[in-house]
Amino acid sequence: MDFKEDQQKKDLQRIYRSSILHCLVRRVGWILIFIGTLIILIHGGYKTAESFALDFSITFLLKIGSLIVIGGLATLVISLIRFQLFSFKQECYEEQQRFKMNTENQS
Repeated sequence: MDFKEDQQKKDLQRIYRSSILHCLVRRVGWILIFIGTLIILIHGGYKTAESFALDFSITFLLKIGSLIVIGGLATLVISLIRFQLFSFKQECYEEQQRFKMNTENQS
């Protein structure tokens, strides 16, 4: 009986982990963290850019170079985030489909 009960618990945990609600809650959590971080970074970036732009001891060429580097880094970070969101989205649904296929085969 213990083995059967343990197997049922594992099946229920697997169903929960692969459920759409679990994926949705995880996604909402990551989105909230991302939005909060984005707000903090935008504010800090604005204040930094403001003081950087008003400092006349820094040459114009250095300012343009810094903007290009920041733009490149922002492009790479956005690309990485998009890839992670895409792979996370696919991963949740693949697990659910895999479990569904396993239960159909056992029937």
